[in-house]
Amino acid sequence: MTLLATTSIAAVSLYAMLSTVYKSAQFFHARPTTPSTTPAKDVETNHLPSVDVIVPCFNEDPSILAQCLASLAEQDYVGKLRFYVVDDGSKNRDAVVAQRAAYADDERFNFTILPKNVGKRKAQIAAITQSSGDLILNVDSDTTIAPDVVSKLAHKMRDPAVGAVMGQLKASNRGDTWLTRLIDMEYWLACNEERAAQARFG
Repeated sequence: MTLLATTSIAAVSLYAMLSTVYKSAQFFHARPTTPSTTPAKDVETNHLPSVDVIVPCFNEDPSILAQCLASLAEQDYVGKLRFYVVDDGSKNRDAVVAQRAAYADDERFNFTILPKNVGKRKAQIAAITQSSGDLILNVDSDTTIAPDVVSKLAHKMRDPAVGAVMGQLKASNRGDTWLTRLIDMEYWLACNEERAAQARFG
């Protein structure tokens, strides 16, 4: 056996061992230690924070973007809600123009078109600098959310010990192929183990 082969086997074995330890620690620390201190009261009975939803988009398929924006418009949140859609220098600008027209009469929507592509994070910052909400929710432009998502997330944020919350992500095409099933599994692990383990350590 050559030195290269021996080194490769040792490296793969070490990676497998460290990965197992990491995943085991993540699983252990993802378990909740205390119940939520969020008061179980009707959300309509107390002051509700204003929520600004940030949606960066880049060369998004028009039909997918339409589904995303429709799911936002249908939120059942009774507090103040605003949507900031930022086109990050897309080449298919017509898609955003069409959506802008579709929601022209909805004062909750604000559309910004950046002159050139600057990347998702900077596009989000461009929207955040315009926003003034008590809470900010980031949503990808290829995502549709259930009607009660904003209400549930805002309710969790009423706990002063909570600094950030996220929903349960699911791949809409998870039943198509083995690859989409693996992607959906990764989403589940990110939501239910990775973020939970990170929360354990603040």
